[in-house]
Amino acid sequence: LRAVKDAVDGWELTVPQRGAVSAAECLRVVDELTVDALADAQARLRPADGRMLSALWARSTGQLALIVHHLAIDGVSWRILLEDLNIAWAQHHNGQPIELPSGGTSFARWSQQLAEWGQSPEVFATADRWREVTSAAPLLPAPQPDRDTYATAGQLSTELDTETTRMVLGEVPAAFRAGVQDILLIAFALALAEFAGAGEASRIAIDVEGHGRSEDFADDIDLLRTIGWFTAKYPVALHVGKPAWSQVTAGDAALESLIKDAKEQLRALPDELTYGLLRYLHPEAGLDRPDPTVMFNYLGRLGGGELSAEMWRPDTDLSVSAPALPMRLAHTVALNAVTVDTETGPRLQANWTWATSVLDDAGVHRLNRLWFDALAGICALVRSGGGGLTPSDIAPARLDQKQIDDLTRRYRVADILPLTPLQQGLLFLSSTAEQSADLYAGQLRIGLSGPLDIQRLRDAVTGAVRRHPNLMARFTDEFGSPVQIVPSEPDVPWRVIEVESGADVEQRIEQVAAAERAAVRDLAAGKPFRAAVIRGAEADRHWLLLTNHHIVTDGWSMSILLREAIAGYYGQRLPAAPAYRDFVSWLAERDVDAAHDAWRDVLAGLDAPTLVAPRGHLGSGRRSVQTLQLSETTTQKIAELARSQHTTVSTVLQGAWAQILMWLTGQTDVVFGTTVSGRPAELPGADAMVGLLINTVPVRATITPDTTIASLLEQLQTAHNRTLEHQHLGLNDIHRIAGHDQLFDTAFVYENYPIDSGAPLGPDGLTITDVTPRELNHYPLTMQAIPGQEITLRAEFDCALFDDRRIAKLLDRMQRVLVAMVGGSGRNA
Repeated sequence: LRAVKDAVDGWELTVPQRGAVSAAECLRVVDELTVDALADAQARLRPADGRMLSALWARSTGQLALIVHHLAIDGVSWRILLEDLNIAWAQHHNGQPIELPSGGTSFARWSQQLAEWGQSPEVFATADRWREVTSAAPLLPAPQPDRDTYATAGQLSTELDTETTRMVLGEVPAAFRAGVQDILLIAFALALAEFAGAGEASRIAIDVEGHGRSEDFADDIDLLRTIGWFTAKYPVALHVGKPAWSQVTAGDAALESLIKDAKEQLRALPDELTYGLLRYLHPEAGLDRPDPTVMFNYLGRLGGGELSAEMWRPDTDLSVSAPALPMRLAHTVALNAVTVDTETGPRLQANWTWATSVLDDAGVHRLNRLWFDALAGICALVRSGGGGLTPSDIAPARLDQKQIDDLTRRYRVADILPLTPLQQGLLFLSSTAEQSADLYAGQLRIGLSGPLDIQRLRDAVTGAVRRHPNLMARFTDEFGSPVQIVPSEPDVPWRVIEVESGADVEQRIEQVAAAERAAVRDLAAGKPFRAAVIRGAEADRHWLLLTNHHIVTDGWSMSILLREAIAGYYGQRLPAAPAYRDFVSWLAERDVDAAHDAWRDVLAGLDAPTLVAPRGHLGSGRRSVQTLQLSETTTQKIAELARSQHTTVSTVLQGAWAQILMWLTGQTDVVFGTTVSGRPAELPGADAMVGLLINTVPVRATITPDTTIASLLEQLQTAHNRTLEHQHLGLNDIHRIAGHDQLFDTAFVYENYPIDSGAPLGPDGLTITDVTPRELNHYPLTMQAIPGQEITLRAEFDCALFDDRRIAKLLDRMQRVLVAMVGGSGRNA
């Protein structure tokens, strides 16, 4: 607000030091706000001298008028200014020193980074699309420069009723997954088409002013509290057909597809800032055609609805305003819309300005009525159940509108997502596995001691699942590429089972657990997650079973879900849950070529896969598990070895498993799979997401007679560092890169699920006594390491290939390898 406009060419703004402009000199006191007083205040604005603001205090009416040059402010800035004014007023009123919150990224820094982005290939790539948009013919004749100025322009202000305004602000955009501006703009295009008698194939060209506060083109930009003129002006050309106006005003079902199509046209436009960057910084882009003759600008909601009587609020009475200047009109008709809070509720205000050489009062009154009628018709459509998803809502999934509508007719759909690479693999394996196999069912068994309210627990589990509705997704490949259909407000299948007195409790629990696992196998049933409570003969003893198909979640996610369910049970408020969609979208944006290069480097020269089973073995038979617990001393020494070699305990254990595979297969160049968390640090909220984020990637180790423990760990760590940013790549892709149909059939998993037991959960004394996760996979041999004061080694194996004696020998050898490794890093592997 103290910027100084360059007096020579006007292309620069300089911001002097704080205190360079006297606030007292900007304020004048008057008896009342008159047109002359406002005109004088406006005349005192001198951008070349840093006078961007002029203020009037009317003593008799208690009104404050702020006049700010448009170079320094936009619609969003007014809301920030009002907020700061109220903060300062409250502090002054309470005798406190005035301390305003810090501002965001400075307008100067944002402008500089915007200019730099304007030179990027990304911006130049949008030129063809903008040229196509600007080719639309103008809807109305242009203003006459010698007659049509802001001083001679026609003016009209009207207001929409409160009920319709509320719907336009809330239910309507929510129903169509759109913004308020989208709905207003689409209704305006409909009104213009009807007003001008546009043909079926016509495109409605509109010059749109957007807020322009983009933060995506550079890092560390925060414009939440930055004041300035960020407004972006860009053209749109909407095809809205030629519907019968009676269908529009009645909210006919035909209106729904029209709105969805128009919304998709808006979504297909490039970033609104790119138009101005190309037009004004790059004349060679060919965007020098005249602007559309119709303009639309939605200023948002101008505040005060929840402010007390002592606080400043915008005055909705615009009967007294500064006179317009004799500047040439830029548009034949301009609609500046704003939502104003009144005592009866919010009201959408339409402020029309038009060229009187082209339009008369009656014409603009009709256009206003058409716009309001279109908005009322859209509201009627939503009240009757209209709305729904469009292709841009479900990207990166690729379905057309007809396919989306088909799914939403059959199911209650909140979202539609593509499958991650691991999900695609699990969907295929699930479809080919024997129905008796429950390899792809995960289960968490939680023992509970103490008083338990089962209904409250059911509500808590349901609440946690509804925070992450992807847990109840339905999977289909009927449209080609498979998708997962995320339901809205899903219900969780729930059972309560009593254990009779004298019954074998463990046997009964296992029977129930097996039945729950069988129930989640059928993905077509759309119930991939279930919960059951087993009530023991003793009143204060229960077991909670949370069962899922692996395709919807992983072990880490289950621990998050359990914590959230416990929080819900005790009535704790949780922050908004990060959406699984964010992870799926993040995956779709990865640099696949860079990932291919990284894995190609790591797997270069690999001659043969590392297999412990015959090729083609499906591994869907009976499974068994054996465990071995390392001593506390060995566990401590493993940690010390990891620290001394600047690596992790998991890497040390992987080194031991590589040596076991060399013993099992006789190969010196071995590969095995390992499970990675898939929770990238750069993805906000990844550590709290619930869903299938894990991935299985290969680990390669080459062991020669000269390989020492230190060099083996360095080899593993180097390969890990090389592929760390590319662990999202699907295993099938990695197989193709390596030139093998299969790289391995064993896996090493370092389990680290943060679930604690033993301590009371709340003041009622309810306690988790034990937590037992159950996760299997299709590999014939998997070694799991469970951290703790004493590391537990857990071997899961296919009974058709290994017997108990052989697995016991393998676990013993693993222990001896680890003891040898911690004996000295200089020893040979």
